[in-house]
Amino acid sequence: MFDFDPSAPNILPSRYRQVALSTDLGSLDPAWLEQHFVGREAYMRTRFIVARCGRDTALVEVDRPASSKLFSPITGARVLADSTRCRYVVAPNVDCGVPSQLAEVAMGHRDVSCVVVEGRYSHVSFILNASPLVLRVLDIVPPFPSKLFDQVQRVLETAEDLPPVVVAPIFVDSRDKLLEDCNSLPGHVLIPCRGSGIDLDGVAVSYLDERPPLSDWTLLGCERSHQIHRWFYNTTPPTVDICPIRFVTENMAAEGPVLTRCCLMQEGVEERKLATFVPWGASLNEVREAIEAIVRRAEVAWTPT
Repeated sequence: MFDFDPSAPNILPSRYRQVALSTDLGSLDPAWLEQHFVGREAYMRTRFIVARCGRDTALVEVDRPASSKLFSPITGARVLADSTRCRYVVAPNVDCGVPSQLAEVAMGHRDVSCVVVEGRYSHVSFILNASPLVLRVLDIVPPFPSKLFDQVQRVLETAEDLPPVVVAPIFVDSRDKLLEDCNSLPGHVLIPCRGSGIDLDGVAVSYLDERPPLSDWTLLGCERSHQIHRWFYNTTPPTVDICPIRFVTENMAAEGPVLTRCCLMQEGVEERKLATFVPWGASLNEVREAIEAIVRRAEVAWTPT
């Protein structure tokens, strides 16, 4: 019989082939649905039925004796979400086999407990009682898009084996920090490399990795940039520090997990008090490793069925 609490968080099928679609029904009344499906045959993989009447939708779980037959009769049915708590969403770019993609859709429909998604390949699946982990990704911009935010999104787009995670970006614009710390834009700015993507109108810009002739500039960088500058020129210039550590606060960490980057790391993942860190040039594998560590520590509740 039925073996999970329908009020549990993050209930979703482990395979979308478990979900069948039944349209043009005469009613979505829970008692009617249960009576309608009991005794009918269902495909051997079917565990859930998305029931539709016009534009309205309900979610039904079905039970039947264990059998290796292609079809077998349904012996029990229960409505997990009636039509007042269920919404059908067409989202052609969403892979319904990825929990984080389903959760992202559900966050746009917080007024219902069950979101059924018709997604990529016309597959249909659902998430019930969506309560994803909100992962805050702190990164320095430009360049755009933020590399770390983009990498996290790319990892989660294919993470079929991770619980639902949605990403909340926290972007710190280094140009704003330059203006704030210097009160006005300096005449000459030294930045770590062209990959920083910084363009400042009316300001001379040099790139530390090109080892330009020493000049009267302001360094827009962090400790690694300081180290390189001292190596090149044996001096320490005026600096606007844009190390992400500067921007991770106690209050931020208290609200949930934070992922950011550190230029002093060469490889791997570091779980520190206020945030989880990956190297500035982190690989996708390192970003995934960091997300997995955060998920384990957060103990995200989910019910893959």
